[in-house]
Amino acid sequence: MATDRVYAIRPDEVGAVEIVFEDEYLARDYARSRSTDHRVLAVSVTSYILGELGTRHPVAWYRSGEEQPPRAARPGPYYPTDGVTGNGSRS
Repeated sequence: MATDRVYAIRPDEVGAVEIVFEDEYLARDYARSRSTDHRVLAVSVTSYILGELGTRHPVAWYRSGEEQPPRAARPGPYYPTDGVTGNGSRS
């Protein structure tokens, strides 16, 4: 491998890393595109150095195909809904 820095893509705030890239620009392009998928609220890009603890560094995050400011509020479990809970009843 040409570098020991990698870029991980994770949709939304919970869940596992979806894919890892060696190239930051490819990671950003994928995240930008993935953030436009149906039912995906946001996608983040994080860099790591392989085999070194404490090297996690946020790179960027995207919502609806647009890069967001680093400190902008992220959509999450309290994202506005139609008022129906998971069991089908009104909240």
